[in-house]
Amino acid sequence: MKIIMGADPLGYELKETVKEHLHQQGIEVFDISPKEGIDYFTVGYDVGKNIASGDFDRGFIFCGTGMGVNIVANKFSGVYSALCESIETARLSRVINNANILAMGGIVMTPYMAKQMADVFLNTPFSEGFSEANPQFLQGALEDVKKIENDIQKINSKK
Repeated sequence: MKIIMGADPLGYELKETVKEHLHQQGIEVFDISPKEGIDYFTVGYDVGKNIASGDFDRGFIFCGTGMGVNIVANKFSGVYSALCESIETARLSRVINNANILAMGGIVMTPYMAKQMADVFLNTPFSEGFSEANPQFLQGALEDVKKIENDIQKINSKK
């Protein structure tokens, strides 16, 4: 699995914690964050673009709250960035929504939680383990979301 991550200055320290945690597990991570810092919208754009292009399978993005990077990353078709603040929502973002980017906030998330969420996010398969909906429904729902994305692209191309 190819993983990309990035952070603005407010998310940088949490990103470093998660990156080191993944490295300790032998997971390679491509980090777009320079030490001098980049703006949240650049982080969201760069990671979102790389996920949308298929160059990477999963991504992690960090800013102060996680909201800014999440909003920007989700502008790309095929990007399903989930802003999560618990292990369970990180798990469900994969199970229900097939999220491919996990957004977290450096000023609202503890390092322990962030590492646990990263593990769950990387190890949880799509459409398995949700008692409220069967896998076929979840897979069909994702196809419907992709159709909506295509409709939005058509509308935007007419502008």
